[in-house]
Amino acid sequence: MAYELLGVAGLTVENKQFYDGLLIKRAIPNLVHSQHGVMRTIPARGGNSIEFRGLARIAGTTGALTEGTPGAALQVTFTNVAVTIQQYGKYVQLSDMVELQSIDPVLTEVVEMFGEQMGDTLDLVHGSVVVGGTSIQYASTAGSRAMVGSGMYLSMAEILEAVSTLERNNARRFDDGFFHAITHPDTKRDMMSDTTILDNWQEAAARGPDNPLFTGELGTIQGVKFFLSTNADIQSSAGLSGADVYRTAFMGRDYYAVVGLEAMSARSYIVPRAQGGISDPLFMIMTVGWKAATAAVRLNNNFAVILEHNTSRSTMADMA
Repeated sequence: MAYELLGVAGLTVENKQFYDGLLIKRAIPNLVHSQHGVMRTIPARGGNSIEFRGLARIAGTTGALTEGTPGAALQVTFTNVAVTIQQYGKYVQLSDMVELQSIDPVLTEVVEMFGEQMGDTLDLVHGSVVVGGTSIQYASTAGSRAMVGSGMYLSMAEILEAVSTLERNNARRFDDGFFHAITHPDTKRDMMSDTTILDNWQEAAARGPDNPLFTGELGTIQGVKFFLSTNADIQSSAGLSGADVYRTAFMGRDYYAVVGLEAMSARSYIVPRAQGGISDPLFMIMTVGWKAATAAVRLNNNFAVILEHNTSRSTMADMA
């Protein structure tokens, strides 16, 4: 007996691909580099650059005055840092056929995708400033980036040294009572395998389901709150024997500033086909894009420590 089979012979044209309305989700980094700086905006008609000034600290004195003698006058010194706003943006052109006849909501998806790209771009721009600090700590026995190699991980000893440096430099903690650190997720594996860190969580962290050993979140360690992002900087093959060097930024308040323009906030732009014009006389093209004006600048390099270290993840990748 002959059977008619779907998609075979005479029924070939009856077998069509079904399209699910749920579109594939995009993987985007955790955007954290814009969150820990001093936020400032330049007012309209205020130019495109900003200068931060500060009076240099004068150390206390234990020398007493001599009666009737005021002593020598001091001289004060102002320091300053400046930064110029830069513009960033991207766009796409969509035809009338795409807008009107595509089976997926292309316009909606493009707007959402560009929102993600805008956030990612700003995070990368600000992050490059954050990890550019001049107070650098090399893991373990390394004395330079080129000497950072296998096994030189972000350990409890490195955390304590970074905190000690921040405290010695009179860096202030954030309003939540902690210093902040931005690190790559590859670092998490090594920290969760560090017995000293594990002991710290077992003995000092909150008991119950909120303990990092249950949640898997790094949380806080020795007065430092950790934030994970795949945008955290990696210097590929820059270490010993071609090891990847990860840069984790430990920071206090007022380490850096993020600056924008009051009259030009980051936003999406949609130019519909109805605009027409010489470049589109038949109203066939619409554009979708985004634009942002921003900059970041370090205010005091003493308020951060940039730890350069390796991870077991990069070591395994090198061995594979």
